[in-house]
Amino acid sequence: MNERLKKLRKALDLTQQEFGDRIGIKRNTLANYEIGRNEPIDAVINLICREFNVSETWLRTGEGEMFIPSPNGVLDELAQKYGLSTRGKVIVEKFLDLKPEVQEAVAAYIEEVAAAFSDAGTSAPVPVFAPAHIPTIEEEARAEANQQAQLIYQQILSEKQAAAGILSESSGPLAGGGTAKQA
Repeated sequence: MNERLKKLRKALDLTQQEFGDRIGIKRNTLANYEIGRNEPIDAVINLICREFNVSETWLRTGEGEMFIPSPNGVLDELAQKYGLSTRGKVIVEKFLDLKPEVQEAVAAYIEEVAAAFSDAGTSAPVPVFAPAHIPTIEEEARAEANQQAQLIYQQILSEKQAAAGILSESSGPLAGGGTAKQA
């Protein structure tokens, strides 16, 4: 293990002091591990693996890869392979973050829903909902401007209708569908 500790530290481009500081041990303790004078206890091995994303199997035996693939790296690969949207990627990530028993409960619920569709004689597949469109700032501004313009138009139209009603008391039906007001 001593050679692997040294190889790991060199791969991380850290001094013994920097490496020790990151896991809360003294430089000379790490030096003793690296020369084989002492073996790190399990708690120190766990700290090293957690802090540097190192495979415990590799650290203890030399088998496998030095580093554990980062979850985001694997998830990014899956997202690309299956064409997941950002929303889909978040769903998968959050599902994977759940405790195993909660994952099982979610899977059981999905199976229950699928069975209910089947029992209901629905031959159509379970609907897949398209992700909701999230408007851009420009779209929001355009919608707000259109709303304001419609309100202004209605106000101007009402004023003109009122003015036309006063000016032509007997003019009959107005263009807007109303009738002239009698003064």
